[in-house]
Amino acid sequence: MRTIQSLDFPGEAKSVAAGTIIFRVDDPPDCMYSLVEGEVDILIKDVLVDTIHAGGLFGEMAVIENDRRAATAVARTDVKLVALDQRQFQDLVQRSPAFAMRMMRVLSDRVRRLNAKLSLNPRA
Repeated sequence: MRTIQSLDFPGEAKSVAAGTIIFRVDDPPDCMYSLVEGEVDILIKDVLVDTIHAGGLFGEMAVIENDRRAATAVARTDVKLVALDQRQFQDLVQRSPAFAMRMMRVLSDRVRRLNAKLSLNPRA
């Protein structure tokens, strides 16, 4: 799985300790993240809804919609991540159709997994 960093994103990876809150529900949409190492839990009302693994992206909904965070992200393990702000995100989507397709796949996969969980589908 390609990360933003491997797409020549100029940001440097930032280290975050396990247990650190990366963002909280209702925080402003400052950036999204590419997870270089570790795992991040995504929680809604203290319910674990997803765990992002190395190579994954998270926080994109707030950046795409320019709206407050819909969930809280907490480092499950020590992590390294790269931030991408709204301007950088829009530039990358325009410059890289491959990145735009990756974003659509990430969002589609999340919807499919949520649908499976809600329907109690054994594929979830």
